[in-house]
Amino acid sequence: MECWTLRLADPTGIADVARRAEAQGWDGIGFGDSQSLMGDPYVCCALAATATDVLGLATSVTNPVTRHASITANSAFTVQRVSRGRMVIGIGRGDSAHAHLGRAPARLRWFETYLEQLQAYLRGGEVAFEGIGIPVEAAPPLDHVGLADAPRASSIRWGGDTPHRPKVPVEVAASGPLVIGIAARQADRIMLAVGADPRRIAWGIEIAREAARRAGRDPDTLSFGAYVNVVCDEDRSTGRELGRPATGSSRASQRCTAK
Repeated sequence: MECWTLRLADPTGIADVARRAEAQGWDGIGFGDSQSLMGDPYVCCALAATATDVLGLATSVTNPVTRHASITANSAFTVQRVSRGRMVIGIGRGDSAHAHLGRAPARLRWFETYLEQLQAYLRGGEVAFEGIGIPVEAAPPLDHVGLADAPRASSIRWGGDTPHRPKVPVEVAASGPLVIGIAARQADRIMLAVGADPRRIAWGIEIAREAARRAGRDPDTLSFGAYVNVVCDEDRSTGRELGRPATGSSRASQRCTAK
């Protein structure tokens, strides 16, 4: 069992925040990814990495629209190197980051394709140019340029595995059955955003296990966690007020992951 804490991605004083989190016994710290509301989570993860020794680091959560899969993988590789293997990519369909661009959460098919490509990059594989997702009106195909030594596919060539830098885990934040199913097929970990009721969490786990079975994946290889709202205060009514803003959102200030 691991318990992580979540913080806004504000680079000011983040080293002290990370040191305190490690000293308090948290297993990791996650930073949100919402470009209009907070700073860059990978910068915060890198700063936290240089101030700590064992604290896990995560985007909690990024999304599949505002960052290309190759950029997400490359940023994660960068933090993975400086932290010596403590990075986790937490990702969902997107909410506030998309809303401030006038967009809704990512479509399910797009999300699953993105996860497939992200995992390919993280494993040192290639992604075909045909599925790269850059519209031709933004940039024409490479064959229009006629380079003598052009790459044949997209890959990240500098961030492969080492004993100190294992593959970066991909952790999908999921609430509904369709996204839970996608996570069961594509993710290394599934973070259930269904509340703290054990019955709801058990429901999500069973949905994931069944989806894994249907996809030919061993359900016992799945790793689960849950976002849980936790407020500490001596006065119950004050604690409820402090927790009210988070209880209506899909993610909370703490998360626990069962290995």
